Amino acid sequence: MKLAPFQVHKSWLTRTALVLVVTVLADAAAVWFAQRPLLWATLIAASLPVSMIVFVVIPMLRQESRKT
Repeated sequence: MKLAPFQVHKSWLTRTALVLVVTVLADAAAVWFAQRPLLWATLIAASLPVSMIVFVVIPMLRQESRKT
């Protein structure tokens, strides 16, 4: 049986999409409400790689280590 690509990669795709959506919403809120929006928009956007590592990569590595 062939699995669809989304079925194979669903675990990390949903986490990645959730992190991206939260980052975009936080960035939009910062630009909308902050006194100095450029500083906050830059900091929030720059935190995206760290967020991906913490919320996507590390849980996936832990999941793989439990399987073996």
